[in-house]
Amino acid sequence: MAAKPDIEELEKTMSELTVLSFRKPDEVRKLTRHFRNVINHPLTHEKPALLTYLKNLYETHKQIIVQKREGVEVEYIFTTEKKNSVQRQRFNSLPVSEVPELLKAELVMSDEAQQVHICTDCNVEIPLNDEEPLMESLQKHFNLEIHQPKPKLKRESIDVAEPVILPNMSRRLSAMECGETPAQNLEQILQLVKPMEKLDRTFLAKLEASLIRHLPDNSEASIDAAVKFYQATYDKLCQDISSMDFSMQTSSVAPIIMSIKDNVNQNFATDTNKNYDNEENEQLDKPTKNQLKKYRYYGPIENYIVKLLVNHKLLSLVDDRTGKLAFFCMACEYYTLRFRYDSVLNHVFSETHINNLSCILRADKHIPFTMEDPSMDKIKQMNQKFLHSHSVTEDANGFNCGLCRQSVESLEAVILHILDENHLGKLSDKVYRKMKANNPDGAVPEEWGPKSLDWTKFLASVGKPLNNRDHVVIENFIKPSGKIANYCSCCDMTLKGPRQVLFNHIRQKKHLRNAAPFKLALLYKNHCRPSEYYASFGNYYVCAVCPKFTAVPSFAAIVEHTESTVHIETIAKMVRSALYDQNVDAEILENNKITSNESIKCELCDVTFQDMNDAISHILSNIQHQNLVVESQIQANKRDIISVYMQGNYILHDEGSTFNCTVCKGIFNSIRSLLMHLVYADHFVQKPSTENVFRFYLELKHNINMLGRNKYHYYDFGKLKCGVCDADVEETENAKKHVVSMRHRENMGASYVNVTDVTAME
Repeated sequence: MAAKPDIEELEKTMSELTVLSFRKPDEVRKLTRHFRNVINHPLTHEKPALLTYLKNLYETHKQIIVQKREGVEVEYIFTTEKKNSVQRQRFNSLPVSEVPELLKAELVMSDEAQQVHICTDCNVEIPLNDEEPLMESLQKHFNLEIHQPKPKLKRESIDVAEPVILPNMSRRLSAMECGETPAQNLEQILQLVKPMEKLDRTFLAKLEASLIRHLPDNSEASIDAAVKFYQATYDKLCQDISSMDFSMQTSSVAPIIMSIKDNVNQNFATDTNKNYDNEENEQLDKPTKNQLKKYRYYGPIENYIVKLLVNHKLLSLVDDRTGKLAFFCMACEYYTLRFRYDSVLNHVFSETHINNLSCILRADKHIPFTMEDPSMDKIKQMNQKFLHSHSVTEDANGFNCGLCRQSVESLEAVILHILDENHLGKLSDKVYRKMKANNPDGAVPEEWGPKSLDWTKFLASVGKPLNNRDHVVIENFIKPSGKIANYCSCCDMTLKGPRQVLFNHIRQKKHLRNAAPFKLALLYKNHCRPSEYYASFGNYYVCAVCPKFTAVPSFAAIVEHTESTVHIETIAKMVRSALYDQNVDAEILENNKITSNESIKCELCDVTFQDMNDAISHILSNIQHQNLVVESQIQANKRDIISVYMQGNYILHDEGSTFNCTVCKGIFNSIRSLLMHLVYADHFVQKPSTENVFRFYLELKHNINMLGRNKYHYYDFGKLKCGVCDADVEETENAKKHVVSMRHRENMGASYVNVTDVTAME
């Protein structure tokens, strides 16, 4: 209570001195004495930053007073800006706004003077500049740990320019290398203020939405504090990653270096579709005679074709070289682009395909089929039903088209005929009339697509795939740069020309060297790690923070996982555990081996923490901890390529010659029948997506070949036997490491297989 009158008296006295009645030297001396009393007051000494500022101001004021000026009896004094210019001249006073310029002119350190705010909580000077708004520069300081040691600290700056003692002083002060923080440390403060790397906007928006769902207090202040906690851990993680050397780990994240076209050439028999290199349908250049310029709906016709191909178990995928839709027949190792419907229809009508499909379907009862009996006759009946939808019938004399009123000699000619513009136009009109007859007032169904002048233009404009998740672009950090150009951010160069130019570039050693550090840094920043298969050759990727073991077969897939709701919600639960002790997620702590019995401790790193906030920060920002978590998960889930693609469903195999499905106990003698089972069997909850099946097939062929050469026998979960060494692969090894070991090389002798290029496959 005793201090209150002193403050009021001091404030009153100071306000009286600003009346500007100092025309006599005695009044000037009175001001000087009072100013000295203010400096020596105990309340002033409680604020070191304020004390230092007032001392410098006093010295400057003193220099102004004692300076001799001709024709001036009364020296300059500081005053408010409420007086007009005439009054200021009369009283020989200076407005407060001119004080900074005066200080620069009078002080020795004027060259280094800078406009600042001083935070009295942490005695830090906050530089101000014209390029950055005032509130933004202050907010950066409030976000620092030095100002806010705990997330829930009240964020309120105490402006030393307007304390209780000096209510009428300017808001802006001068640095002058004074205060608790020297001017030479300002650069270090600025580095702390600026985050090393900002969070992605899309990720941040998803994280905030997840925090709103999971935090007990979803107010704006709580969400803001939670985001700042994660930003702090992310900054620390990025800072540690920036000092890492990834040059020795480049093989663990080798990008895809082969397009589908190259794989077709290297892995498949001669394709009947000879011209799949062409970017456009060659029919575009064929003039059609006597064709009426009539727009038609071709959507239903293409739906007939696609339905037939799906019934034949053909996979639809995206050609990564052209970006166009394509079809792949696993039963026959057949590949063709979408606009080659003549080629793909010839294939599904061929005796070879019908025989292969029938054999696989009859041998595997777990693959559903449209008909109960998947015999060759039934498959042929399915094909005939398709021809009937095109008004094509077959009799003793051959084939006849009811729409065009003409006979066709052979099956190959029938396929060309039903894809002819005249036939397609008549069929389109027939389907349209039938629709109107059944529903006169009904609108055209959406799946019919837009009206089109001819068939080829319809194929060119409809059904283009969206390549937002294009694995080639993601894995090689490619950014579109115009219609026919791509920018490689790894090599800092623009690749002009068709997509094949891009594939030529990403195969080069220069790009492989440049891309690997980018990929590894991105993995580490998103709490993920690359790993090698236990019972296969190649790499996969593991998430270090998600409680459920997450292993995916490609870099693009792990990027998709880090942007998924599951991954972001895990991070939100971690942040909640850090900020709210009563809402700690036990599953996350168990996954990271964090115990909280007598004290909070990390069993993996043997580190003890003061509170849960420090423990969660350790989980999210410590690189070594995440490495240990992934290593322990891998030891508990020794994966092969099939189990990674099939989300944990293992297939045991013996040198790649026979395959045993652990779910249904089925036995398969070929990789084609195995893959058909994995993709279509109804007892698998998780199946590989169609985008991954094609490369899954190629990688399976590669791995089975390597396993067979080295006489591997994967006879039980986590137990891989090497037939060459006649012993199980050691605990610290996997198939790939064992092949290059000295023991295996000596046993193989001249038959040693080099696997240095194994990681080139996805």
